[in-house]
Amino acid sequence: MAEFVGIDPAGARRLISSMGDAVQRAKVLRGSLAVSIAEAGPDWPAGPGAETLDGVMRFLDEAQRDLTWRTQTIERVEGAVSACGLRTTEFVFGDASSARAAGTLAGKKTLSAWQDYLQDPSVHNWEKVQAALREGQGKTSDPAYSTGLLTALGAAAFGAVFTAVSAHNQNDPRGYSPENLGEAGKELKPLAEAFASADAAGTLPKGLRDHVMDRFPIGDMAALLGLARQSREFVLQAGARVLSCSGNRDSGKDWNTYWLVKALGQDAVMTQRFLTTGDNAALLLRPEVVNGLPGTDFEKLLATALDGALAPGAGDPALRRDAWLNVIDLYSRKNFWPALTDPSPVGEVLAKHVSQYFPEIIGVWNRVHDVGGVTEEKEWRSVDSRMIVSFFGGLLQSSAVLLQLKAGYGDFLRKIDLGAEHPFGDAATESARKEQRSRFYGKVVSAGGLASVLFSGLHESDLSQEKSDKALVELLTLPLDVFLAGAGGKVVDGLVSETSLGKAIDIGQKNSLKDAIEGFLDGDGAGDASNLVDVFLDAQVAAFNISRQDHGYQPLGDSDLHELRTLFAGQLTPVLKAALATRGG
Repeated sequence: MAEFVGIDPAGARRLISSMGDAVQRAKVLRGSLAVSIAEAGPDWPAGPGAETLDGVMRFLDEAQRDLTWRTQTIERVEGAVSACGLRTTEFVFGDASSARAAGTLAGKKTLSAWQDYLQDPSVHNWEKVQAALREGQGKTSDPAYSTGLLTALGAAAFGAVFTAVSAHNQNDPRGYSPENLGEAGKELKPLAEAFASADAAGTLPKGLRDHVMDRFPIGDMAALLGLARQSREFVLQAGARVLSCSGNRDSGKDWNTYWLVKALGQDAVMTQRFLTTGDNAALLLRPEVVNGLPGTDFEKLLATALDGALAPGAGDPALRRDAWLNVIDLYSRKNFWPALTDPSPVGEVLAKHVSQYFPEIIGVWNRVHDVGGVTEEKEWRSVDSRMIVSFFGGLLQSSAVLLQLKAGYGDFLRKIDLGAEHPFGDAATESARKEQRSRFYGKVVSAGGLASVLFSGLHESDLSQEKSDKALVELLTLPLDVFLAGAGGKVVDGLVSETSLGKAIDIGQKNSLKDAIEGFLDGDGAGDASNLVDVFLDAQVAAFNISRQDHGYQPLGDSDLHELRTLFAGQLTPVLKAALATRGG
């Protein structure tokens, strides 16, 4: 009869650990207590002695094992209801020993049916094998049942059954399609779940994992990944094997990699570990794999897995950083760029989340360009500005990526908030003014460094002239939008209508600058790239002054505005001129 169970897995695991600690302390205390009783001899009063601690330890040990079994089981039940940390479901078995005994019987029955089929491979005997396999449905989430089943069945029969089911259902040469795996799963899902449950509990029969890793065809190994939520260690091992056979020139779609990616999408830390282990990232993210299943949702599945692993705050911080370093390295190589062609779900995820490392990327740019005061984590010292620029060039192959990069760029500029600082210091003491100047200069250097990276990446990309020009206009006008947005929405679409820095600067239409840039790029505007850069810098200075006034400060005077313009120019002019000159002359 089914038993209703409700467990808070996190709390249960803390209790399991506490009971284990109590047993260890009791063992130490029992030895000391026994020695003391022996030394006391007849002076020890009658009553319970060390034997009492034996009973305590037996109770704790039994309770610990029972709670461990219940927790492991409820964590794997697919239909368990979760609410406020509590998972509830019905258990098929009342205790682990009953489950193990039932699993052993099921394993023997399956083995017998399989042996009968080997003796007489008739339809009738195959149906007996199918029936025996299907009896495990709803039971193999129990690790005790699964261990009994797999132990009785044996590694050789386990593998042979997978091979036989594959022969009946796997029509594609490179793995099960979703439709075929759905059919094969009617027999294989209980076995795959049994393998996963026992493996996660650490009770997998000896030699079974080695048998799978050494003797399973890649398609059957991928089926294990697709049919059940396997342990991290198995996914890492099997995934490396699957990828080693991916991207080849065999006919048919690479469904094996499809099931690997779907498995990775279930666990952010597992995906981070996978991307930082060996050649996994290079094999998984190459174009022939990313683009290898057209007409399917493979790219979206891959993007989902990457989204879970690479998003800010995801998984382990060090693993996430190392995974990003691998991704940046790979997509800085032009032979990997075809994986990011428009539309690119993978590229959109990378563009969305790379902004978390803008400070480190700025540090790489400024270090290479001899900007002082750069501090870096040692892991980023292996990255150079050419790699960073080429990475952004690869991302910009997809037009949808620009929206994500613009959002991250805009958020970064808002956070540093240049208008909140006096560029040259207005504090009462020289030391305080020096600190203000240093802080403002650091912000300008950061903003300039990031703009330089993005403009250089755009210059590096293989976009058509039309798409590149559109992106350039968007990036050139974005900082102006950010500055002006701080003015309470009053001049969000404004621009400089009077560029003489000696006069009060009025904000007119942003479209003036946009039209000037577009006209320049089309060859219709007057002047060369230097002239347009001058207009842009005037606009930046004017917008900064508006932002400063919105913070309640007085506008800067002429001399300060000239000096500020020179500071902006020093950070942006070389890169802007290069980006504009390549298009306009």
